[in-house]
Amino acid sequence: MRNLTELNINRGGGPVGRAAPSDRVIQAFEQQFGLKLPAAYLALLRHSNGGHPELSSIKRIDRAGFSGWGVSRFYYLDDDKNSVESLWRRTEWLQQILGKEILPFANDGFDNQFFLDFRTDPPAVRVWVHDEEGRVDELAPHFEAFVDLLDRDPELI
Repeated sequence: MRNLTELNINRGGGPVGRAAPSDRVIQAFEQQFGLKLPAAYLALLRHSNGGHPELSSIKRIDRAGFSGWGVSRFYYLDDDKNSVESLWRRTEWLQQILGKEILPFANDGFDNQFFLDFRTDPPAVRVWVHDEEGRVDELAPHFEAFVDLLDRDPELI
């Protein structure tokens, strides 16, 4: 997996400023949802707990007329269980739709959800497209590969 500093994760152009999740919060989250967070995903949370990556574009050429996805924000994990950007709230919500073995970790600008699918080993990265009857597309075989796919948005260069 690439060096996470290359993603230049920020909040409004500045540092995210949110502390890394404590071991207590991670353990409580894992226990509540019955999921063991992968080491690579924990590394991201410890590097930047939420925020917008500057390298946000995922180019997809396997669908005619489709240019790709863009990560708007990564969710954060701390004691806040109510914010729309909280991993607690997003996981509870999306598990009601897709099942207990998924973990949403980010969204795009249209609130489509990037998630880890724990029905595979290792958990695959998929995207749930809410406005296309809940279609699910596979993006990467695991979280590390997803991070390695992230690039600059060609429309912003």
